[in-house]
Amino acid sequence: MNKKTKPFSALFLRCSQSHETRGPGFAYNGKSDKGSNPLKNVEALKIRQLIVVFILLLHLPLTGQVNRVALGLNFASGASFNSGETGNPGLSLKTWIKLDKRGVLSIVPSLSAYHRYRLETGYSILTNYMFQGDLNLQYAIFEQRTLRTIAFAGGNFTYLNSTYEPLITFREPPLGDASDHAAGANIGAGLELRMSSHWDFNVLGRYVFSKYPQFIIGVDAVYYPIGRRKVRGRR
Repeated sequence: MNKKTKPFSALFLRCSQSHETRGPGFAYNGKSDKGSNPLKNVEALKIRQLIVVFILLLHLPLTGQVNRVALGLNFASGASFNSGETGNPGLSLKTWIKLDKRGVLSIVPSLSAYHRYRLETGYSILTNYMFQGDLNLQYAIFEQRTLRTIAFAGGNFTYLNSTYEPLITFREPPLGDASDHAAGANIGAGLELRMSSHWDFNVLGRYVFSKYPQFIIGVDAVYYPIGRRKVRGRR
């Protein structure tokens, strides 16, 4: 019994020792040892947490209902991180949980993932990613038949991740992989334009107050699964 298990345990011990001795630094030919970098696991975990929070928000036991969903693009002023910037545009997924029959007051959760920022030089490649989660309370200030003016405020969570790949060998590399997150607040306003009984087109502007402050303009295509009249009621 011991003779069969001993070779496997010895092999496992050697593999773990070799993994520890290499460390998170540079391996061979100037390339980073990405296998020993724990940042990727942390990044994946935080993204999963944002998705789980978004799904749970859709199941909140509120008096209202999820009456519309939107897919849109965000254009941000950007944030500086790890000697680089963040990219544009961002892809946004959003929904509305109405708190009254007409949908004048709504809770609006959303998730956004931005295009990567990539900086290539003759000696390195820097790639930055930005993800955001928002939870806003939206109020309709003014409404006509085909136009609605809205204002909203709420919370923001921003997660930044940066990977640095050296193309030549450094004794002391100037940069490394990095990640950070920040909680903040949103305030903004916008227009909702009625296109049909099932579709809206929204234009929004908001400012994010946080460690990574930004101004963001968003355009959304909004879909009403059960139709607008059944949602808002007759006027």
